Amino acid sequence: MLKEEIIEDLVINEEIVNSFKNNVDLSLKNYIETNIIAEYDLNDKGHDINHINYVLNRAIEIAQNIDLNCDILYVCVMFHDIACHIDRDNHEILSAKRAYEDKFLLKIFNSEQMEEIKSAIEDHRASLEYIPRNIYGKVLSSADRKVEVKLYLWASISYDIKKHPELSKEETITNSYDFAIKKFGKEGYAVSKFYVEDEKYERFLSLLQQLIEDKTLYFEIAGIIYEQIKNN
Repeated sequence: MLKEEIIEDLVINEEIVNSFKNNVDLSLKNYIETNIIAEYDLNDKGHDINHINYVLNRAIEIAQNIDLNCDILYVCVMFHDIACHIDRDNHEILSAKRAYEDKFLLKIFNSEQMEEIKSAIEDHRASLEYIPRNIYGKVLSSADRKVEVKLYLWASISYDIKKHPELSKEETITNSYDFAIKKFGKEGYAVSKFYVEDEKYERFLSLLQQLIEDKTLYFEIAGIIYEQIKNN
């Protein structure tokens, strides 16, 4: 039963997502698609454009009952990992700076809005030691979290394969397992950081914690994903 739940695909409310996207300024959307998206090809597979689209869909879902500026939320999502390929450890600062200094964005948003964008991107990491400073940061941080166990496995394994290609399959999966405990285990640093209501994240935590307790099953599923990544 646990294995079946883990491999289930995430269901996104397409009606809500499409309604939001239709409200985003067309010139802004065209600029992002033409000038920003391609750079995500330089990132590892855990932070590529597929991840960005995932975060966008999740952010839209989470924010559906919150009064937000669609354009600001869209920019926060589309820029939040843009600098991962430059410096993974400090990417939130570099990504925020990139957005804050973007000449096109400066034409669309006022100074207060640009500060909101900058702060939200800086505050999106789960390892943050303080609460995000504005609602956009809270939504972005929540949306950036995996709510599918298989997506967590894919991201953590692909990151290690790219950063440490010398590691064996078992070593790579062990790193993924150890990090799962550190971040999402019952004492993990991301467990208590709920900034907005999110039932999908709560379910994800429950499933991943059950999988952590069954290390054999963790390695079995992670092994399959490892081979998929290597053969992709």
